[in-house]
Amino acid sequence: MPGSFRIGTIAGIDIYVNFSWLIILVLLTDSLASGWFPSAYPGQTLVTYLLLGFISAILLFVSVLLHELGHSLVARAQGLSVKSIVLFIFGGVSNIEQEPRTAGGEFWMAVIGPVISLAIGGIAYGFFVLASGSKSALAAILMYLAAANILLGIFNLIPGFPLDGGRVLRAIVWKVTGRPTTATQVATFIGQLVAYLFILWGILQFFSGNPLGGIWLGFIGWFLLTAAQSVRAQATYDTLFKDVTVSQMMNAHPMTVPANISLQKLVDEYFLPQGLRSALVMQGDILAGLITLSDIRHVPREEWPQTPVGFVMKSVDKLHVVSPQQNMKDVLVLMNGRDVNQLPVVENERLVGVLSRDAVIRSLEVRQRLGLRQVRTDEESQSQGPREEHKDQEPHAV
Repeated sequence: MPGSFRIGTIAGIDIYVNFSWLIILVLLTDSLASGWFPSAYPGQTLVTYLLLGFISAILLFVSVLLHELGHSLVARAQGLSVKSIVLFIFGGVSNIEQEPRTAGGEFWMAVIGPVISLAIGGIAYGFFVLASGSKSALAAILMYLAAANILLGIFNLIPGFPLDGGRVLRAIVWKVTGRPTTATQVATFIGQLVAYLFILWGILQFFSGNPLGGIWLGFIGWFLLTAAQSVRAQATYDTLFKDVTVSQMMNAHPMTVPANISLQKLVDEYFLPQGLRSALVMQGDILAGLITLSDIRHVPREEWPQTPVGFVMKSVDKLHVVSPQQNMKDVLVLMNGRDVNQLPVVENERLVGVLSRDAVIRSLEVRQRLGLRQVRTDEESQSQGPREEHKDQEPHAV
């Protein structure tokens, strides 16, 4: 997630904190210092309440981290790759790079988070009962942690995707129907419905004398709506590109430039005449790297005639490359997750094509206009007869 910084590693999983989390840390500390602790632990100074609020906010986010670690460790036990955990304004997110392979795997991966939150809440409440007679700061902190974690567990069980409850619902529908795509459509539809209810609730709160609470509820609804729509769009991609490989979508004749020409020649003979923003760079028959407008702008103009492209380009080891046999569903996840507009397609260290976001979008538009629900695989295409070849199509520029 952009705007995050790494704070450490747990069980081989990188832990990041987004700067938006710092905002909620300040707001939560102030809210606890002005509301919860003066009533739960009266007679103390403002400084004491601020310190207790800060400690409680940190402990709550430790609880959120444990919640996300539960998701991540269960996912890893199923053989799924877990990249990192990010704490941000709405709590936390585990960056799990693949979807579960079975409905049971989805169920256990989703349900473990709320179970951990409810368990932490129950344990905190048990210790509160033991310490409640003392009317101490510790008792006030424990009661807050108990209430917050129980509410967190219950909230996450709401059956609205992408909340954990939505994923549990998806797993159940998947198990009943045997169709993960149908399960995703059902879960994301209900997720959008829940999001609209939060937004409506926020509007009612705003005009009922609770503007801050209304804005917060509306913000949560907007976040859930955006996430549900994103997942639904990804499910559409999965359906359209089922069993489709990169070789079927790539441009097999990408624009390339030699590594040994000067930046001046690159600009005069390639970028300006053809309106390019970037080009793949070749060293003989081998892909060497990528050159972009941004790379060129970093070099003073008077040095362009003497500077070879190979000195300025991004080398191939710094690029994301894919093979022609890779599945388009996995590659789209890579393009979206890394915010990459084009990917070189390489086989045996040789460039065989380029896959661009524009080409994928055009393919989706054409299929939507034709009413096609799924891209045909090579085998399906061959079984239905040869396709007409169009000789007047020009190769797409990189």
